[in-house]
Order: sequence, then C-alpha cells, then structure tokens
Amino acid sequence: MDILSLRLFLRVAERRAVTSAAGDLSLSPASASARLAKLEDLLGFQLFNRTTRAVSLTTAGTAFLPYAEHLLETLDAGLNNVRGNDEEAKGILRMAMPGSFGRMHVLPLLHKFQALHPNVELDLRLSDEFIDIMEGGYDLSIRNALLADSNLVARKLTEDHRLLIASPEYLKKYGIPNTIEALKVHRCVTFVGNNQVKFKNGQTINIPRASSVNDGEAMRIMIEQGLGIGIKSLWNASESLRTGHLVEVLPEFPLLTEASIWAIYPKGRIVIPKVRAMVNFLIENFSPTPPWEQHN
Repeated sequence: MDILSLRLFLRVAERRAVTSAAGDLSLSPASASARLAKLEDLLGFQLFNRTTRAVSLTTAGTAFLPYAEHLLETLDAGLNNVRGNDEEAKGILRMAMPGSFGRMHVLPLLHKFQALHPNVELDLRLSDEFIDIMEGGYDLSIRNALLADSNLVARKLTEDHRLLIASPEYLKKYGIPNTIEALKVHRCVTFVGNNQVKFKNGQTINIPRASSVNDGEAMRIMIEQGLGIGIKSLWNASESLRTGHLVEVLPEFPLLTEASIWAIYPKGRIVIPKVRAMVNFLIENFSPTPPWEQHN
C-alpha cells in the first residue's frame, strides 16, 4: 500500500478538500485524485463522498481512518526509533475506559496530562459495557477485569479490591448478616448477569437479586439508597465509606479479588509515543498505591 496515498487520505479527511491537501504534499490536484482513486480500488470501498463544493468521509472511510492513522504513526515511530530520534507524543489518542472509573479517577487527571503533552488530542469513550479495542480502532483502553486476549499488551495499574457494602439504613431495617450463608436471605443489588460472590476462604454463593443494573455508578447509588447489599470496588465506594453513607458488610470474610485495573493496547513491536506517554502517566498516578486507598 502506497504510504504517500495514505498520508494524502488523512490530509483530505482533515481539510475536507483535495486541492489544498494535495498542495500540502506537493502533489497536483489531478495526481492526488488519481492516487485516491487507486487507493479506493485497492481497499475495495469508497473513502470519500465528493461534490463540486465539498468532500466528506463515507461511513467506510470514517471506519478506516483510525487504522490508517495508527499505521502511519507506527511507521513514523519505527523510523524515529531506528534513527535515534526522541519523537514527542502527538496526534489523536483514542482511548476507552469504564464509565464510572473514568469519571471518578481519570477525567480529573487529564488536565495534568494535557499540560505535559499539549500536542496529544484526546478522543475518549466511557462505557461500562465491554469494548473491543481491536475492532473499535482504539489506541488504548483501561479495563478492570480478568484478561485473556493474547493480542493485547497489558500494563497493570493497580489491584481492584472489592467489598460487600450496604447503607446503614438498610442494615438497621433488615439486620446485619454475620455469616456468609446469611446473605442468601437478604435483598441484594447486583451487576447485570453476575450474582456470584467468591470469598478468600474458598466459599462461593449465589446471592438473591432484588435489583440489578448495568452501570457501576448507578449500582452504588442504589446501594446507598438502601435497596440492598452489593459488591463494589473500593475505587468506587471509598468516598461513601469515608463519609458513612456506606459501610462494609462481613469484613471478617474478605472477598476474593480476581480482577485488576489494566492499561491495555494492541500488541506490536513499537509503542507509539502518545500511547507510551499515557500509559506511563497512568502508572505514575495509580501505582504503587492508588489515590482512593491513600485516603482510607
């Protein structure tokens, strides 16, 4: 695939005009148009909608854009690495993360990252649903889960300690469970599709679902409102525990922590500077002791 044609594709996507993009790359408009046509023939789909007044990306062109950017950034990073150049972090960083964790612990830090790396543009997606970073064309993702994808590089940020918690009002109304088995008769708030609780002592039970929800922040609010006992990560519940809006249940029976919080990115020999900059920034801010554990 012609590298110059890929650079032309990115420039036209940015400028929304073939003529000005061609001039940036010292090409004639006719040569640029021919290159784009040849690239579209090679790819097997149309990249742009063209009228006499405007040029815009097609749906396929929009989907292909992050992959073309990543390909050229990897090439540039490789060339700079071989030449011994210390390339600065720059370009659009497409990054996905869990919604609750992102809002509580990543977004408040981004002004510091931007000050360190002003030439990096952030394109963020926050969602508690699973995001496939390979399919979605993301450069980087934060994930709090067990990892099994061998196509990804994972850098551990911190442990994801989880607790059984409830509101003081709920426990006053329904009583405080003093055994693991006692949980089976309590009202519980669970994350959609998961009502299993594993303890460090080896016991595993299925708790009853009085309510379930697919959003971590909503789950914490429901527990605070007295809808039941639930499992929450310490990073999500630490402030509510500190203020007394929530209390730990069965602290003498700690939960088995199987998940950690990871920064993950596609496997490759060269890490693009913008990805390396963000990963190092996250590690510096969450390791060895994350901020939510420093206040408890």
